[in-house]
Amino acid sequence: MTIRPPHKVVVMGSMCRLPVAGVVYQILHYMVGLERLGFETYYVEWHGNWFEDPTVAPGDAHGGRVVIADVMERFGFGRRWSCRADHVRTGHTFGALDGEALKRLYADAAAVLNVTGAHFMEDDMLACPRRVYVETDPGIPQIRVDRGDPSMKRLLDGHTHLFTFAQNFGNQGCHLPATELDYRTTRQPVVLDLWREDECDSGRSFTTIARWRKPKEKAVEFRGDTYRWNKDGEFLRFVDLPRLSRQPFELALSEIRDDERTRLEQSGWRVIDAIGLSSSLDAYRRYIGGSRGEFTIAKDQYVRLNSGWFSDRSACYLAAGRPVVTEDTAFGCALPTGEGLFAFRTLDDALGALEEIERDYRRHADAAREIAREFFDADRVLRELMQSVGLECAPARVETR
Repeated sequence: MTIRPPHKVVVMGSMCRLPVAGVVYQILHYMVGLERLGFETYYVEWHGNWFEDPTVAPGDAHGGRVVIADVMERFGFGRRWSCRADHVRTGHTFGALDGEALKRLYADAAAVLNVTGAHFMEDDMLACPRRVYVETDPGIPQIRVDRGDPSMKRLLDGHTHLFTFAQNFGNQGCHLPATELDYRTTRQPVVLDLWREDECDSGRSFTTIARWRKPKEKAVEFRGDTYRWNKDGEFLRFVDLPRLSRQPFELALSEIRDDERTRLEQSGWRVIDAIGLSSSLDAYRRYIGGSRGEFTIAKDQYVRLNSGWFSDRSACYLAAGRPVVTEDTAFGCALPTGEGLFAFRTLDDALGALEEIERDYRRHADAAREIAREFFDADRVLRELMQSVGLECAPARVETR
């Protein structure tokens, strides 16, 4: 009997450019999940953007980042990753794979997954027969396609399959412009046992982790309206929530000014620095696991366009058995709400959801974990994705619960 070697799969992302725990976990869920499905998984970051050395710990002046080399070693990918950075005038490559090794890898690989769509498909990558675009931030890409943006068209044309987290895309009520592209919907995979390593009692506060604003606002004009990207405006719509609820709230934030922090604190929010906990996978996971649940908002682009987008961070709260109360993006088209997971559009909606959770916290915590198991389990999500592009996976594992 001949045993077929495992298919090689390349995952591409932005861990080195954005080495914070949330971004790293997003990619790890793909890599670990694919490995468990029987694939030999590699990581490549080849966009040429400048970033700090991903093989050394930051000094005090450059804190707040995960050491990617350590993460790759920890999860068994120490010899299967490569990143390229352009430092001033000289390009640097980190990891175990050089240019020639990557060229061979692309030729041998069964699929390249361009998670977050951060990479254009270069000539060597085109040797791979399945080039899968996984769009985690819908809205701007569809609007750029609608405008005939040549750069966006070139990015998408380099792929053989297109997936989006816009789970409401193409449905009535979704305001994303329709395209002639064959988009399919998917959602963030979560390796569930990564969030059950040290199950603990929930804390008192509903929390979230966020960047208050990006240095450069990614607002977009579309059909006479402006759709914002930063979270500050959406959060301030619900700034009075702590005054109206008996529930304590804590925000782990970065990129926030002192005067904005003061305004939140005067309204009853506890605000902590997100940088420290985002520089460690374990601290990030413990913070989520030690929360009562998540209360969070979504970006204006996701909300008003009714995209159906859902946060990969919120999926981790669910996997940890923590109920989630989050702003409605029309994700109810694909996910159950009202038990363990609540969508809101108004302050009264949010207050009602929080009161419902406190009436029977244990039931909602159990429901949260069940939603994660049913809808975000990496085994299910990635199995469906890979089979849809024509690749066989290892047999489904038997669950022990």
